[in-house]
Amino acid sequence: MAEDAMMRFLLLRVLAYRELCRSVRNSGRGNVFFAGLMLALAYMTFQPNAAGIVAIVYILYVGLALAELAVGLFKWFFPSAEGILFDAILQLVFAGWNLGWQGLIFAAGQPPNYFIVILGVLMLTGSFRRFQSYLELRKAFADRPTNEQIRWFDDLIREIKQADPELDDLALDLPTKPHYKAKLLGATAFFVEKSGRGVLILGPWDFTLHEDGERVRLQIVDREYKPFAIDESSLKNYRKWMASFNT
Repeated sequence: MAEDAMMRFLLLRVLAYRELCRSVRNSGRGNVFFAGLMLALAYMTFQPNAAGIVAIVYILYVGLALAELAVGLFKWFFPSAEGILFDAILQLVFAGWNLGWQGLIFAAGQPPNYFIVILGVLMLTGSFRRFQSYLELRKAFADRPTNEQIRWFDDLIREIKQADPELDDLALDLPTKPHYKAKLLGATAFFVEKSGRGVLILGPWDFTLHEDGERVRLQIVDREYKPFAIDESSLKNYRKWMASFNT
């Protein structure tokens, strides 16, 4: 039992870390999109003969766009709490850029662009939220599993996706939507999407295969999937596994 509990703990720990990295990577897409939009605007408003303050402003604007792109790529390739910190700092710079220019316009006796002012305030608020997220993520990333544990987890996923229930009495092939492959490891069932990235870590009472003639219905906690045909080997492996908990 102690070994089962330890394995379940390690699996859940690596899974939580993977989901954490995925959320940071996904947020990086927004940075890349915004950077692309900024660079497109810079291209459309480019003035070849610009000089003086106009040229300086243009260079700073392109620099900010490239910084936004760099933050997005950093979050994608190196997901970490620091990526959110860089995002917060950059958004603070953007807020200062927008509010600063409108402040100069107002100081010169001209009415500011209230849309830009509101946008700057929203960016300022978003920056503070990202600073708060960074503090929370820094604690979450501090519990990072070892590289060896991450490799073991990834190798296990590949093994499950390739497992054949006829040759492996711990394997299940469940053609649901999404199509799950599973491995029965002690008191832990490791579900993996065959063609996706989804992973579920379940106990023997967290899911059930309800037999209904030649078809079965998979129920995971309170979610029930449509009936499907299952190969005899998978059903046999499931019955054998569940029988070990009923003795």
